[in-house]
Amino acid sequence: MTYSPAALPSIQEPPMPPGVPLLGNVLRLRREKNILFQFIDLWEEFGDLCHVKLGPVHAYLVVKPEHVHHVLVRNPENYIKGSGYNGFRLLVGHGLVTSDGALWRQQRRLMQPTFTPRATEQFVTMMVETIDRRLAQWQPLAGTGQPLMIDDEMARLTMSIISRTIFGVDLDEEAATVGHAFNEAFAFVTARTMSAFALPLALPLPSHRRFKANRQLIDAFVRMQIEKGRRQAGADSLLALLLQARDEESGHSMSDEQVRDEVVTLFLAGFETTARSLTWGWYLLSQHPAILPRLEQEADLVLQQAHPTLATLAQLPYTRMVVDEILRLYPPAGMLARQVVATDVIDGYRIQAGAIAMLIPYLTHRYPGVWPQPDLFRPERFHPELHKARPKAAYIPFSGGARICLGNHFALAEMVFTIAMLVKRYRLTRVATDPIDVEFHGSLCPTTPLLMTVERR
Repeated sequence: MTYSPAALPSIQEPPMPPGVPLLGNVLRLRREKNILFQFIDLWEEFGDLCHVKLGPVHAYLVVKPEHVHHVLVRNPENYIKGSGYNGFRLLVGHGLVTSDGALWRQQRRLMQPTFTPRATEQFVTMMVETIDRRLAQWQPLAGTGQPLMIDDEMARLTMSIISRTIFGVDLDEEAATVGHAFNEAFAFVTARTMSAFALPLALPLPSHRRFKANRQLIDAFVRMQIEKGRRQAGADSLLALLLQARDEESGHSMSDEQVRDEVVTLFLAGFETTARSLTWGWYLLSQHPAILPRLEQEADLVLQQAHPTLATLAQLPYTRMVVDEILRLYPPAGMLARQVVATDVIDGYRIQAGAIAMLIPYLTHRYPGVWPQPDLFRPERFHPELHKARPKAAYIPFSGGARICLGNHFALAEMVFTIAMLVKRYRLTRVATDPIDVEFHGSLCPTTPLLMTVERR
C-alpha cells in the first residue's frame, strides 16, 4: 500500500541505531562477527522493524510473520528483487530468481510447467537411483570406524542428482571442480552484496580475479552442456525441456544466454542449498537420537524392498515433518532482500522508496509466540493441524507468494527420499560432541565439518 502523508499523520519512523554522517551504521558492523548475528543483535535491540543505514544504502529488517506476509504476498509489486540482487546477477545473470517485471513473468510462464508436483514425477526415478547408488558406495566403510565428511558426501549426492536432472548425465568428478567454483563464486557475490562499499569488479584484486576465473569455468561448463543439449534435442533432461519451452503468449523460446542464466541458477540452488540442508539435518538428528527410531520405523515399513515413487512421499509423513523442522531451523536462504519501489507503510511504520527490505527467515522461523521453545528440534510442530494454526509467512523456507521457489517440490522430495533411504540402510554416529555454529555466506553454513561414522542397520 502506498500512502499520502497528509492522510496518514500518525505514521512513525522505524527505530534506528545512532550513526555517523555518510557512513550511517557501518561502524557498528564488526568484521569478527557474522552479518546474520549482527542483524539478530539489531532486532533484539530495536524490534521487529528496524531501520539501518549502511553507507548510502537504507535497509529495513523485516522479521515478524505478518510483516513478512505484507512484503511477499499482500504487496509484492512494491517489493522487487531490484538492486538487492546486483551482486548475485554477476554470477547467475538475469535468471528467474534475479529478474523482475516482464522478463520474470515470461520466464515464470516458460518454466512453471516443468516444476509442478506432477512434473517432478518424471525425475523421481532418476533421483532415487542416484541416492541408492551413492549410498551403496558407503558399504565398504560401514563398521570400520572411518569417518565420512558428511558435508562433502551430501554435496556429491546433490551434485549427482542435479546434474542428472538438468543435463541427463552424472557429471561426477567433473562436477566436483565446477561445484568448487560455484561455492567460491557464491561466497564472493554474497560478501559483495552485504558490503556497503563494493569496489568495482574491474579492479585487479585477488578476490576479483578468482571470481572471474570461477565464473569463466562455470560459463564454459554450462555452455558446453547447452551445445550438447541442442544436438540431442530428444534427451530426457530438464535442459531439453528448457530448450523446447515456448511462451504461450508470445511464442518465444529462450535464447542461449537466458538458458545459461536459468541453468546456472538451477544448478546452484539444486546442489548447494539442498546439500547444506541435508548436512544440517544429520547434525540435528545426531543431537536428538530419540527421533531416529520413529524415522527408521517409518522407512522400514514404507520402503521395504521397493524403490520409492512420487506416491511414496505421502506415506512418509513423519520424515516430511523432520525435513520441515530442519528447514525451519536452517532455512536454505537465511536472508532475503527486496527493493522498495514506492514508499509504503507496514504496521504504522514508514518504509521509504529505494530502500532494501531485509527479510530474515532464520529469525522469522524462531519468532517468539509463534514457535514455542524455538531453538529446539521438534518435528511434531509440523503436524498438519498445528501448521494450519500458525500465521501466514511464519514458515518461508522457499520464500513465499508469487515468487516462491519453483524447485521447492523437487527439493522436498530429494530430502525426504535421502533421509528415508539412508536411515533404512545405515545408522550415522557423529565423531565429535561439541555444537556446530552457523554462519551466513549466501546460505547457512556450518562453521566446522560434520564427521560421522557409518554402520549398517
